[in-house]
Amino acid sequence: MKDDLIISIIQQEWPLFNKTQNVGQRSFCQDQMANFIVSRHAYWSMYSTPVLQSYLHDLEVARMKGQNLITYKYGYMMAYTHPDEFLTIQDKLPPISTVKQSLVTAIMTIYMKWELEIQKEMPGFDTTHRPIEAVNNSQTHTSVETYMTGELQSYSESTLENILAHFLQCSKNAINPVKGYLSTLHAQVK
Repeated sequence: MKDDLIISIIQQEWPLFNKTQNVGQRSFCQDQMANFIVSRHAYWSMYSTPVLQSYLHDLEVARMKGQNLITYKYGYMMAYTHPDEFLTIQDKLPPISTVKQSLVTAIMTIYMKWELEIQKEMPGFDTTHRPIEAVNNSQTHTSVETYMTGELQSYSESTLENILAHFLQCSKNAINPVKGYLSTLHAQVK
C-alpha cells in the first residue's frame, strides 16, 4: 500500500514539476523524468503511510483549486535564495500561518539534526549536489535546509502534523529516516 501511495504522489507531482516556471529559462532537471521519479520515490519512502495519505490529499485539494504545490515549493525557497525576486512573486503564494511555520520549524530542527549526524558519520555523503545548511546557499546551489523548508511550507498543516508525529516516533526509536532516504537515493542513482 505504501508503494502505491508513493507512485500516486509521483504521478501527480511530475506534471506539476514539469509545468513549474523557472526564473529565466526552463531548468535542466525538468527534462529528467527518470531522475525525478527516483529522487521523489526515495524521498517519500522515508515517511509513514499517514503522511503519504495526507500529502496525496493535499495534492488532490490543490488540483481542484488549480494550485501547483511544486511551484509553491520553489517560490517559498526563493525567499532565501533570491529575496529580491521573491518580493515580486510573494503575493502569488499562499501565506504561511504561524501554526504552519511553527510545525515547519519543529520538523526542520529534527531533520537538520539527522542531516548533521549523517555528515559526522559519513562526511560528504549528502554534499554532492547541495550544501547542507542555509548559510551556504548561493545563486547556483540551494542548501538542503532551504530546499526542505520550502518543501514543507508547501504542505498542509495536517500533513505537517503527521510528519512531526512520524519524526518524533522515529527519534524515540533512534531511527534516522533521512539516512534511509539518502541511502536509497544513492543506491538508485549510481
